[in-house]
Amino acid sequence: MSKKVVIVGGGIIGTMHAVLALQEGYSVVQCERDLTPLSASMRNFGLIWVSGREVGTELELALRAREIWGEVGAKVPATGFRANGSLTIARNAAEMQVLEEANSLPDAKSRGFSLLTRAETHALEPVLAGDFIGALRCTQDAAAEPQFLLSALRDFLKSNENYQWVPNFEAMDFTHNESGNHVTDVKGTTLSGDLVVFCPGAFHKGFLSTFFVDAPVRRVRLQMAATVPLPEKIGHSLADGDSLRYYPAFKDLSLSALPPQPQVAAENYMQLLLVQRLDGTLTIGDTHEYVEPFGYEITEAPYEHLSSVISAIFGTSAPAIARRWDGIYSQSTGSELYFRKTIAPGAVVITGGGGRGNTISPAIAEETMIQWR
Repeated sequence: MSKKVVIVGGGIIGTMHAVLALQEGYSVVQCERDLTPLSASMRNFGLIWVSGREVGTELELALRAREIWGEVGAKVPATGFRANGSLTIARNAAEMQVLEEANSLPDAKSRGFSLLTRAETHALEPVLAGDFIGALRCTQDAAAEPQFLLSALRDFLKSNENYQWVPNFEAMDFTHNESGNHVTDVKGTTLSGDLVVFCPGAFHKGFLSTFFVDAPVRRVRLQMAATVPLPEKIGHSLADGDSLRYYPAFKDLSLSALPPQPQVAAENYMQLLLVQRLDGTLTIGDTHEYVEPFGYEITEAPYEHLSSVISAIFGTSAPAIARRWDGIYSQSTGSELYFRKTIAPGAVVITGGGGRGNTISPAIAEETMIQWR
């Protein structure tokens, strides 16, 4: 008889645990406090972003995760997974210098880096016809569709008789005894298993709060937006030169020579990330807010800035913004790439993937499988 796993959390980290646990031969029950997941996994870019990962363990984990993403995407096409790659755009000589240095890194080949002139960039993506010098291409980067990703994976999982989905299960208590691990919700329903994985995302409260005391994690608030559909197709995900300031792959390069960010970008810790959804809309962002209590407003100035950057790169007015939203994710602040804490034999809490959680979620789940073996 196969061991039973209870997964608490319907986001991407919990769902990747479900995918890999079934592959390992476990029986899986996955529960979620909402009818469907509504938090960070639904509110992000859907990017699988290898290009910015730090050399060493982080890059190794991201590259392994990218392999698994490819396998999962092939099995479940409805996720919208596509190996589209990315272009980081240089709009001035200082940014181009950093891209040239990145392309000369010892691990540039494993990241799929290549340096493009402006003409080569335009030939690859004709919509990019504005004021820029060149770009760094990364063929290892990929994307999925956040709007469909989790539901597509759940539909795939439900086809396996050893999987059960339990929505509207708001966990409020956990116990461990000789019979296993037990999770009880607010209605008194208990789910029991040999193994339990709690994937609470940015919810650090409730009965799990004791495990987050002095933990090296913080919550981060983002603001993002979607434009009206763009008739032209953009094959790659895009990043601007400001993104170089925020990704650890570039931290030892000539960042000190970059011109200062505009005030609104600096105040909101901004970069431009852009990915075209399958419906033609552009998901754009993002801002970062690190200190709680967070604001509650969706502010306009960051989007005016993003629109100006897009207009400069496109050489024409940016598409109008159709909707805006925010989201909160959990980010590790320590030396580990994410937060993992064993709270009882066979029971673990996992969160803190931060801005890389979507990217490395399959590899996080694989590390759990390895520990269970």
